[in-house]
Amino acid sequence: MSESVVQWKPRPRNRVFIKLSGGRFFTIPEAEGEALKPGTKLSEEAIERLSRIDQYFRGRDKSMRLLAIRSRSRYEIESTLDGMGIAPEIRNGILGELQESGLIDDVRFTREYVSSRIELKQLGPHRLRFDLKKFRVSAAIAHQVLNDAFPPGRQEELAWAIVRKKLRTAKAQEKDIRRIRDLLRRKGLDYEIINHVAYELLKKQGREQSLDQ
Repeated sequence: MSESVVQWKPRPRNRVFIKLSGGRFFTIPEAEGEALKPGTKLSEEAIERLSRIDQYFRGRDKSMRLLAIRSRSRYEIESTLDGMGIAPEIRNGILGELQESGLIDDVRFTREYVSSRIELKQLGPHRLRFDLKKFRVSAAIAHQVLNDAFPPGRQEELAWAIVRKKLRTAKAQEKDIRRIRDLLRRKGLDYEIINHVAYELLKKQGREQSLDQ
């Protein structure tokens, strides 16, 4: 079924808005739409082509805006494009282009994410591994990045930084130590590190008993 162009308007960035008699509308590059002035009749095949062009540029523009704010995982961009109704083959083409150009890189994204969460939130490897699952980063990438971010001694250093931040006095009460231990668990540090820090705090208190008692 053919339709005709009923509206043609210029848009920023050398794009044009085109509305058809059946109600469908597209925003496409000016070079593609300069001949489609009001009154132009289009076959269904030509309309489908306009739809694909519109989807490609809408999807790519949205992806570039998101990537301009911060690094994104492939899954984040893929989910956004799905939410926009971009056809799978067009979505995959956009993702492929972004990966080839280095704009999407799950390794770089994971490194930046882990680094920022350690610095800003003081999170440990177990919490970070859990959080990375929502970005669908592969287990192999998460494992390597977390190993690099937490060399020997790094978790204990992070744990004591959290302790210094939370304790207001040099000598902690037992209830304070319990709270610290619970906090370190939520932060996602190894239990071995948590227990060691709790033990050292108890030693300073002169009570080397178990906190589980």
